[in-house]
Parts: sequence; C-alpha cells; structure tokens
Amino acid sequence: MNILLHTIALEPARWTPQRVSRPLSELLPTVAGAGFYKLEIFEPHLAMLPDEPALIPIFERYHLVPMVLSSYLELSPHLNPEAAFETQAAELLARVDRFGFGKVRLFPGSGPDPANTGATIAQIGRRLGFLAGQRPEVEFLLETHDGSLADSPGLVIELVRTSGRPNVGLLWQPTIFEPRAAMAQWEMQKPFVRHVHLQNRTPDGRFSRLESGVIDWEAILGSVEFQVDVSLEFVPSGICEVEAFDLTTVVQEAVEEFGYVVKLES
Repeated sequence: MNILLHTIALEPARWTPQRVSRPLSELLPTVAGAGFYKLEIFEPHLAMLPDEPALIPIFERYHLVPMVLSSYLELSPHLNPEAAFETQAAELLARVDRFGFGKVRLFPGSGPDPANTGATIAQIGRRLGFLAGQRPEVEFLLETHDGSLADSPGLVIELVRTSGRPNVGLLWQPTIFEPRAAMAQWEMQKPFVRHVHLQNRTPDGRFSRLESGVIDWEAILGSVEFQVDVSLEFVPSGICEVEAFDLTTVVQEAVEEFGYVVKLES
C-alpha cells in the first residue's frame, strides 16, 4: 500500500474563494523533510501558479512523486457546456502529461439536471469515457464525495459502468460519517475502488484522528483483498482559519497518522 499525503491538508484556504494561501513550492521542502515523498496534489496548487512547469525541478530536487491529481473538472453537462468542457479537459490532460500523474480524482457530477436525469448520467459517462480513452494508462477515479451524484451509492457505480472503460473506477471515502452506513457503502462499492481518502469525524461531525473517529478504518482496510493506495486527506489541526494555520503542527499530525496507517498494514 502506498500512503500519500494530499496537499489539500496543507491548505487552510481550500474551501474559500482564495483557494490557495501560499505557493506549493514553499510547502514542498517541509513535506519532503517530514518523509512524505508520494503525493496527491490539490489542483489549485498547480492551476493558480503563474508558471506550473517551474515546479517540476522542485519535485525532482526533493525526490517527490506527484501520483494523484485531485481535479475539479465539472462533469455535469447542465453546469458545464460542451465547449467549456472540451477546453478544460484538454488543460487537464496536459497537466497529467506534464507531471506524470497516474491517477486523476474527479467529482462524479455536482448533481443531475432535474429536468433530464437520464441524459445527465449518460453524458457524464460519455465524458468519463472520453477522458479515459485519451489516456488509457491513467486511472480516472470518481470520488464518493457527499453533495454529488455519489450520494446515491448505486448511481456512482452506474457511472463507472457507463463509461465503458477499464481505467475508470472509484476513489473511496464515506459519503455519510456513520459506522453502519459507511460499511454498507464500502461493501457495495469495494469492487470498483482503486484509491481511498483517509479522514475521520467525531459523532457530532468534527474532524478527528483516524483512530478515534466514527469510521472503523481498521475494519475497512483490513477487508481489502487487492492492492489499494490511500491518501491522508485531512488532519484535525488543519481544519481552521488561514490565520490560525500552523504548518509544523499539521505536518506532525500527518506523520503520526502515517504511522497509524502503517500499523494497520502490519
């Protein structure tokens, strides 16, 4: 199992219009110094740079491998018209080629067109199939994220099947942070899972350490009968206002969570 650090964990502005509070180039020496060499990259950490290719020698200098691109390409046709999608898809594929990503995380559509759900599903499947066909060596993974079509566990599986491509699958996380619901979701979707996002919550919804939250990651990861990589997506100390964010504390917490996942493997 490869254990990746997701750079979204290091970005307190992630859910604000600002998106990025400091350049990724400033974060990478700290990331490497903490022993994280395999990364999932929050797409705004690349897209909001004035010179994306300038990051390549920094990755190389610190022996860092960008393995997963966490993309925000909108797949829903009623929210992203075809011409815009084609332009954005070309930009995404160029980014994949530039950094050598082996996996791309995508949201499975922000929601169906209420007037024509069936057509929406078919079009998202077609768009997925197009992307996967352009880069058959890359895995395109729909994240089971709440607030999307993944709120229906069976529907997101249908999207994978509709794509018609073997390099389309799921990037898994619970859509509901409740033990029984999460385990039922996992058992249904497990055959389609290619990657996992690790985070956890307390019963009242606050972010928690992996070992102490409501999701039993030991049971989930222990039931995997195949090779699956994981990303450390959030740690509790990182869920704060930009002004309160302390990179040293967040990275140390990520290191401790890495150790916990290693113990689950053994």
